[in-house]
Amino acid sequence: MIQRPASRQWSAAALLSGIAFLLPVSFGLADQPKLVPSATTWTVTSMFGKDAENDDPENQARTNLSGAACVPTTPPFTSCLIANDEKKYAQFFSIEGTRITPRALIRLVAKDSDGDPDAEGAAYDNGYFYVTGSHGRTRHKDKRNDSSYAVFRFPVDQKTGLPPFEVSEKKVVGVESSARLRHAIRHGDVIKDFYNRPLASGGVNIEGIAVKDGRMHLGLRGPSHRGHAFILSVDAAALFTPDGDLKAAVTPLALGHDAGIRDLAAVGDGILVLSGPVNEQAVAPAIHHWSEKTGALKPLGELQFPKDLGAAKAETLLVLEEQPAGWRLLVMFDGPENGAPTEYLVSR
Repeated sequence: MIQRPASRQWSAAALLSGIAFLLPVSFGLADQPKLVPSATTWTVTSMFGKDAENDDPENQARTNLSGAACVPTTPPFTSCLIANDEKKYAQFFSIEGTRITPRALIRLVAKDSDGDPDAEGAAYDNGYFYVTGSHGRTRHKDKRNDSSYAVFRFPVDQKTGLPPFEVSEKKVVGVESSARLRHAIRHGDVIKDFYNRPLASGGVNIEGIAVKDGRMHLGLRGPSHRGHAFILSVDAAALFTPDGDLKAAVTPLALGHDAGIRDLAAVGDGILVLSGPVNEQAVAPAIHHWSEKTGALKPLGELQFPKDLGAAKAETLLVLEEQPAGWRLLVMFDGPENGAPTEYLVSR
């Protein structure tokens, strides 16, 4: 989920306030510093999801946001997409300064279809937005959700970020879906043993996606096996071609016991990994840098949450700016209204 806005140098004061770390705390293999929220205040101009009068009486959409991506437009952030893990649509949004404006909904599956796609991540690459379902069973052992076993994509103009069709919230228009990832999971090293198990029993559950240089990387929330979480990588174009070679590969990441992947974001020299507990374990959320070329994994630090978020889960990682010193990142949370967007400055 790469975004490359216009370059801007960070001031020494900003670096000290956002990247200067507090006392180190343990979150896995070694003591790591805390990543402190910046003093920047973010606002959301209106609620994500549908109006209360428009088939969403509890407006749960705005509290179940999970994964976002933006087209690298000029000016930046005019075309972004966010996924929702309990609805059958994704939603466009834009960013101006520190203001997020929710925009049109785009339907992923038919309104009358069984279940929902359990959309857990969004990505952009080379003229396409992508949204992935969890590809996992529900928390309840006796229930299935076959509609979650899909990856969606639709084209957008690489300069404007606009789709070449009229976006619809009522019917599926312009959106392709693929169920081919099932095969890759069922035959992937280690993860094949956890296919189609409920998440509570350690089953496969995709929670993050990044697409870079034609390669799709999917971060698994579960399983956590022997201190490792997993990334499943496939050829993005082949996934939407009936006989295309997926060139699937599974990479274990040593994130620690009971730690899974909550989101991925592509950057110039690799992939940023947002980790957290697989379920409700006492695992601190953290950010890491993974090189998809060398396999190197570098912990960058543990997230310190704003005080009012309580037990919220960090589930969305959006790159606002990339500099030689590090990254400006926007983290959004599952549970609070509109994701409680919080900015962090993270050094390399």
